[in-house]
Amino acid sequence: MGMIRKRSITEQQKDFIRYHVAERRNATDAARLAGYAFPKQAAYELTRNPAILPLMRRSRQALYQGELANLAGYTLRMIMLDPDAPASAKVSAARTALELAGDLGKDAENSISGNNFAEMTPDELSGMIGRWETERSGLLQNTTAQKC
Repeated sequence: MGMIRKRSITEQQKDFIRYHVAERRNATDAARLAGYAFPKQAAYELTRNPAILPLMRRSRQALYQGELANLAGYTLRMIMLDPDAPASAKVSAARTALELAGDLGKDAENSISGNNFAEMTPDELSGMIGRWETERSGLLQNTTAQKC
């Protein structure tokens, strides 16, 4: 049995991933900024390298789940709070926010059988609001504990 050699990632390759994914540079620019002598060729090889591809995927995923998710949430919030936004935009933003939070839609954990708000009973609405308040207070407590 032969030993499978694990490919190690160089700092230069990590820099390429950072420039390409996190800083949103095209592959050739990312390779140039990472210090490759032949950036066009390096970009071609790096974007096909089986050791680099999973790292690029994870880096993109971290970006989407972090910075971009925060920006999306902020944008939805600003639409909902904008006094000049049309009611339809506010409703759409609120619905999207609830779907992303998992409280509404086909993937909702404790979905009220897919009902929209107009179809919910006061008790169902009250239960949903109670869950949100509990989650919010839990998040605030976690945030406060982390700052200490």
